[in-house]
Amino acid sequence: MMMKSSSTLFRLFGIDIKLHISWWFIFILLGWSLSDSYFPQILPNLDKYTYWLMGISAALLLFISVLLHELSHSLVAKAKKIKVESITLFFFGGVAGISDEDMKPSVELQMALAGPLFSILLAGIFHLITIQNGNFIITAITSYLSQLNLTLGIFNLIPGFPLDGGRAFRAILYWHYKDLRKATYIASMGGKFLAGVLIFVGIFGMLSGAGNGLWFILLGGFLYFLAKMSYEQVVVKQILSRTPISKIMTKKFPVLSSQMKCIEFARKYSSAENNVFMVQGKTFHGIVDIHRLGAMPGSLQETTILEQISLHLNSIKTLTPQDTAYTAFKYFNEYDVGLLPVMDAGKIKGIVTRNSVMHRLTWGMKFGINVK
Repeated sequence: MMMKSSSTLFRLFGIDIKLHISWWFIFILLGWSLSDSYFPQILPNLDKYTYWLMGISAALLLFISVLLHELSHSLVAKAKKIKVESITLFFFGGVAGISDEDMKPSVELQMALAGPLFSILLAGIFHLITIQNGNFIITAITSYLSQLNLTLGIFNLIPGFPLDGGRAFRAILYWHYKDLRKATYIASMGGKFLAGVLIFVGIFGMLSGAGNGLWFILLGGFLYFLAKMSYEQVVVKQILSRTPISKIMTKKFPVLSSQMKCIEFARKYSSAENNVFMVQGKTFHGIVDIHRLGAMPGSLQETTILEQISLHLNSIKTLTPQDTAYTAFKYFNEYDVGLLPVMDAGKIKGIVTRNSVMHRLTWGMKFGINVK
């Protein structure tokens, strides 16, 4: 998942504001492009330090504009009593972490249109600063931001999922067909088509020597990836949300002593099919996952106990009998473990493995989402 490479900057209106590692790539590339070519063409004969200051300032203000764009989506969602966990800025934009994907079409339509309309409003504000301001450096920066925010607002209104216009289009399709999967498929195909057009334009631009060809290729590739991933997420949720935990939960499972030496553990369970085990002691409950461990020298194996290499249950979320396989799927991706316990009234009632969830997902995708 892309969000694993994100770090939280601060909280705003109860929402975690995160920065994806890819943001730095675009920030540096955009800052360099503005300071090396764009602003020198607009305002010639300035020193390079001024151009770099202008480029970095414009890049930062652009990403702040993107944050405000995403925040407008989130505030509409919160006004509709929809939980918004985070906003992540990355690569060519941002994503609001909204857990309720299957919302009412009217709500999604309002949320989708809030972002582009706010970007167009920002474009107007920057335009007013441009025409009222007397400083030629500030004028150059605000003029650029006005154009970019206007472009961002109009571009996002294109009906290709997962652009805002595509989400609005999906909301209308969902209202018409009453089928979220079908609506998402049609809207995501529009997103893929738009991505193909952008890639073609980018390749043509690079071959003809026109500028910005690389940007179109990167944007098109990223949009195609998001359109494909967004549809797959809807399919995964529909399949796994219909599978209760009880259908994939194992009630009988081995529980290893937290005081067991690693050398004894290796000798006894190296031939077992499982790679993830529950570990329990008088005051300890955890999970040992072979895939999470590095190579351990023989000398350490003889002195290290399982409790020392296990993941404590307090550090991860556990499942309840009322959860679905989709909840387990999200937790497996969030915590990168191969097993989760099912807790009820403070006691472990069973376990669910990542393999059991993926097995149910595979069968559901091959033979239909109603397989139970």
